[in-house]
Amino acid sequence: MFVQNLQGNIKYSYDYDHDVLYIYFGEPKVSYDDEAAPGVFIRFSEEDDVITGVVIMDYKKRDVDAVTKHIPIRINFHSINEQLHGIRACHHPNFVEDW
Repeated sequence: MFVQNLQGNIKYSYDYDHDVLYIYFGEPKVSYDDEAAPGVFIRFSEEDDVITGVVIMDYKKRDVDAVTKHIPIRINFHSINEQLHGIRACHHPNFVEDW
């Protein structure tokens, strides 16, 4: 299962099958990844090195406070976790599921 949500200028997707959280900022841009910590990748625009996203592998196994120390941008993981937990119990109208 794959869920997506759009809040303001931040879009995030979660892949339940592979336990990967994808967070995107702004409009899609050609980007490259830099591994900030094992399994935590920061995405930067190839054009101007602006942060375009974050990818967190094995997300459910991680302490978000520890992850936050490796990410140079503030992310409300509490809100994301609440919505991801809620989607498992019921289908939230703001999410898109891909099978």
